[in-house]
Amino acid sequence: MLRRTVLSVAFIFVICSMTGCDQLNKLYETVMAKKDALVQQTAPAAPSTQQASTGTSKAGQEAPAPQVDKANAVVRVGTWSLSRDEFKERLKALQEVMPDFDIKNTDQRKLVMEELIRQQLLVQEAINRGLDKNKDIIMAVEEFRRTLLVRELATQLTQGITATAEEAKEYYDENRTEFIVSGEWHLREIMVDTKDEAKEILIELLKGADFAEMAMARSQSDTAAKGGDLGFITEFPFPQMETAVLTLEDGGVSSVIEGPKGFYIVKLDEKKGGEIQEYEDIKEDIIAGLTLLKQQQAILQQLDTLQQTTEIEINESLL
Repeated sequence: MLRRTVLSVAFIFVICSMTGCDQLNKLYETVMAKKDALVQQTAPAAPSTQQASTGTSKAGQEAPAPQVDKANAVVRVGTWSLSRDEFKERLKALQEVMPDFDIKNTDQRKLVMEELIRQQLLVQEAINRGLDKNKDIIMAVEEFRRTLLVRELATQLTQGITATAEEAKEYYDENRTEFIVSGEWHLREIMVDTKDEAKEILIELLKGADFAEMAMARSQSDTAAKGGDLGFITEFPFPQMETAVLTLEDGGVSSVIEGPKGFYIVKLDEKKGGEIQEYEDIKEDIIAGLTLLKQQQAILQQLDTLQQTTEIEINESLL
């Protein structure tokens, strides 16, 4: 009995998501997850109540459902009916979001049917009470309709647009620092005002001078008193330092680096982690990311075209 109750509650939420309740958006998000980034940038603003469409008749009754042959109707509730094929589609959708659901299990199929009937009875009662005239309901329905239209258009605009393995490898080679596993670097720095002075110090270091002593004697950084010790860091102060440090082994000293406050020389005392991920390990992720980027560009290009060919007026006094 407890198992049936739990399943019943689960089915209520999932079936509602497939047939129009407030959970519908969650199911669609699951199915369309890979398009989310595109939709976020192209979703329209909420409509006014004057523009909203309820999908119901003027008399407040539910809009007539498409006629279904009685012989093919798996269920009828008042004027609403569901064909066998439509029921199968709902079962498949349910299985996608609930992998444990056994689509061939007769008891579970009956449970789905029971919840569909219960939901439709409540829908009809809500309409009879005029709840379909509620402003918030009207706006939510219209906004969801607009979102679905945008997503369907995004699907059409991006159909067949994918990144290639060659593009992924090129991106990897040009942006290797993006694929560094989280690491820690124990660094020391020397910072001076001019490049010539930094070169002089570097020559002394290459001759065997102690880095910490040179930092205390000549560095103008706040770390000079500590021998230039930056301690263990997980993020670099500026990109040029990151690029230089990633080429160093423990104990290595960089060449002269131009930074935001002057010219730097850094020494890597110790590295923990920080390895660059191998291309083959992340190849598919890169392809997926580049594909999404190319699809986004296609949508933005279409938007640009529409903005140039459509008359748009903004009454700034009402903003």
